[in-house]
Amino acid sequence: MNKLDIVKLASQNLWRRKMRTFLTVLGVLIGTASIVVMLSLGIGLSEIQRQDMERWGSLSIIEVHRGMIFDPDGEPVGESKELDDTAVEEINEIPGVSAVSPRFNLYGEVRMGKLEGGLSLIGLVPELMPQLEFKAASGRLLQAGDSNVMVVGQQVIQNLYDENERRAMEKGTWRYDLREEKDPQEMLDQRLAFMVHNNYNFEKKRNYNFLVVGILDDEYGEHAWQAYAPIEDLKKIRRFVMEGMERNQDHFGPTASKMEVRDRENKRNKDVYDSLLVRTESLEKTSQVAQMLRDSGYNCWSMADDLEGFEKTSRTIQAVLGGIGAITLLVAAIGITNTMIMSIYERTKEIGVMKVIGATFGDVYSLFLTEAGLIGLFGGIWGLGLSYGLSYLINQIINSHVNQGMPLEEIMQISLIPSWLALFALLFSLLIGVIAGLYPAHRAVKLSPLKAIRNE
Repeated sequence: MNKLDIVKLASQNLWRRKMRTFLTVLGVLIGTASIVVMLSLGIGLSEIQRQDMERWGSLSIIEVHRGMIFDPDGEPVGESKELDDTAVEEINEIPGVSAVSPRFNLYGEVRMGKLEGGLSLIGLVPELMPQLEFKAASGRLLQAGDSNVMVVGQQVIQNLYDENERRAMEKGTWRYDLREEKDPQEMLDQRLAFMVHNNYNFEKKRNYNFLVVGILDDEYGEHAWQAYAPIEDLKKIRRFVMEGMERNQDHFGPTASKMEVRDRENKRNKDVYDSLLVRTESLEKTSQVAQMLRDSGYNCWSMADDLEGFEKTSRTIQAVLGGIGAITLLVAAIGITNTMIMSIYERTKEIGVMKVIGATFGDVYSLFLTEAGLIGLFGGIWGLGLSYGLSYLINQIINSHVNQGMPLEEIMQISLIPSWLALFALLFSLLIGVIAGLYPAHRAVKLSPLKAIRNE
């Protein structure tokens, strides 16, 4: 018998016992759907977490900070290396690093027309903004050669208040939750006066004028409340802020920490940056680069660190949920074995006739394995279809409750069935069917043809 004949005969045998076949397939269907839906919940939660992290910051960006370095147990093991131009060059040489930008951070008062407020202004290497995954919603990003320009986050304008709002704040009658939302586009092409005080003579202050050339495409993430300018502009402002350090050597007093004293000494002679932004070539290399930085004596952090910890937890959850579903499929496998054994008892004479007219042991063995495999495959196909339906239903119910009738920009996929999971479900159900059919097929092969023919 060729393979096609075996498949046809196996299909006919299953069709002759439609009700028994249906009930056995139903068990596989439920088991397959249980595994797929359970795993889809774990996968969906993991993907939602990843998307949330990407909204708040890039998974390919590492932040290198000054300060103490701690071991996994939380014990301090030393201070980070200085973040100067030498550090920038050193980190640029690490395999897997595609860009490094030093960063200065200054806080000051800002005025735009009748609006005033506070502003966190960060200096970056302007031409590296695209590589550091900044995007402009309108206008443009910083470019090489820019001076006295800035790009702002979409929430910056919400921290600027007119005279009436400031008066209400002074009286204590102003409420943030009742404020009127300002349009961030109002800042585009406007000139801002950024005012800072000298650290060693607070009465001494200076205004720096900037032109807003772009609004960042980040509504609520880490860039939404900040503004960015060329780092050379920030160096000039910082020199004014730190002016007088030489005349105030004892500014920190006798209780100054080692790091404060070192920073004071270094800043007299060279730029020591607040932090560095390191862009890696891919998400897969982020953890490797971060570990190299730690091994080299740098204090660093990235979103990928948090994601890695969450994914470990997610894999554990998926294993537990998948295990629960697998129990159902195990019961279905026992059902397949029982069905095939009953089939042997009912078809004993038929098996004997097949052997007498020339069917080999391999033909009989293949026939029963094919029947069991088809039960598993049909159950897997229908179970996968049911899984997609349940997944859609779960997502609709969750989204309707979470959003409570509000319009959705996108459906939250709490249950997500990737293509690899669908393929795995089909192959696994087929494999379960074949494994469940091994013992019945072995019993069918062992039947004596003569005894089988005489069987009533």
